[in-house]
Amino acid sequence: AHEDRRGPPPNHGGGQRLGGGGGGGGGGQQAFQGSGNTLGGGGVTSSSGIEATSAAAAAAMERANRATGAGASAKDRQLNERRQKDELIGKIEAHYSGMGKDPPFGLASSSLDALKKHLDHVKGQAAATAKADSRTAAAARVVRT
Repeated sequence: AHEDRRGPPPNHGGGQRLGGGGGGGGGGQQAFQGSGNTLGGGGVTSSSGIEATSAAAAAAMERANRATGAGASAKDRQLNERRQKDELIGKIEAHYSGMGKDPPFGLASSSLDALKKHLDHVKGQAAATAKADSRTAAAARVVRT
């Protein structure tokens, strides 16, 4: 085994060491007594017999449901609707970008239902454009032969 040749750490006359160990500050009470806990739950069960990680997961799911369900506050519902609108706007803008067009002005002020309908419309347009492009390409191949 490797020996530490530096010797003990210097004692600069500071305060008491944690745990009440000797070394410089007088032998008062220990700073900590008890067994402590293991990080990560370590299979610890509560008084109801539920493992800590399972209880944490259940609590997280309950918070998520409360944020969007009947028990949600007005602020939670607003934030959820804003998140959904931002997601739909991003998808709509991506479709327009793929078609080489600019998205309509004022998407952000549209309602959630209007954005859903517009996304369906844009998806239909993209599918129709792709179908027409494939027909045009097939017709061009036929003309060349």
